[in-house]
Amino acid sequence: MRRFFLTALAFLTVGVCSSCVRTSTVVKLERDGSGEIISRYHFSPQVAAFLEQFEAMGPQAGIPMEAANLGIIREIMTPHEKALTKDAENYGAGVTYTRHEIGKDSEGWEGYIVVYAFEDIRQIVIDQNTVPGKAKEFIEARGQAFGDQKGGSLRFELDGDLLTIHSSLADGNVHEIVNGDQLAKAKEMGMKPSEAIKMAANTTQGMRAGFFLRIVPGIAETNAEHRTGDLIIMNDAEISKVLQDPDFGSFVDEAIENPEGVDLEGVKELFRKIEGMTVELADEVTVRFQ
Repeated sequence: MRRFFLTALAFLTVGVCSSCVRTSTVVKLERDGSGEIISRYHFSPQVAAFLEQFEAMGPQAGIPMEAANLGIIREIMTPHEKALTKDAENYGAGVTYTRHEIGKDSEGWEGYIVVYAFEDIRQIVIDQNTVPGKAKEFIEARGQAFGDQKGGSLRFELDGDLLTIHSSLADGNVHEIVNGDQLAKAKEMGMKPSEAIKMAANTTQGMRAGFFLRIVPGIAETNAEHRTGDLIIMNDAEISKVLQDPDFGSFVDEAIENPEGVDLEGVKELFRKIEGMTVELADEVTVRFQ
């Protein structure tokens, strides 16, 4: 039994950060520059089931909850108000915790919704630091550092009724694609990176991640490519579809062989073709309020 739990722990410690969570962040912006940040974090039923099983049987196998930081995982799934209040500072100056609700989403994934309020959109930054605090602790406990991640960011300017969004999401994804330790290991084992990616896709069913901007009372004009009514889609990815896309697999194989040959324009062209991924590719997106 101990061997089973150690094997499962190894899977969970990788999966909870890379394949078992769906998240979305919506910045709801008013004309005066104030607004709300609504973030959703939900974890797959498999993660919840494993935690329940471990809590019931782990001690009998001689493995404490501290192993693999499972206590932190539980706190990520069901955070306390104190932790979420502290997380407000991750988004920038003047951001305050408003409320949160723990529960399941429409497909039974367990997690929570948290809402923050802000007074000035120009102080807001959406980037790798705007994840729950305990998630940071979990990743750092596994020997990784947030400073090493380059996932892109969103920053904002507001001049009268004109909003400018500065985005490096597309550029950030260049680093995410090329920076693949696991893909390099797959290559050492004689596997193409694309083959390893397809295998990983089986563990990412239901995983989704996105950033959105909702303009109140509405949009008069914008150069955003991806818009639905008053909602601008900055990034939205169905991870399993992305990983199984043949264009993505071919690109990664070439990137691992020749990382110097990867450039932003090539990645942008890839993103236009990948099924399951929507990315606003412009470095600057402008929005004029109604």
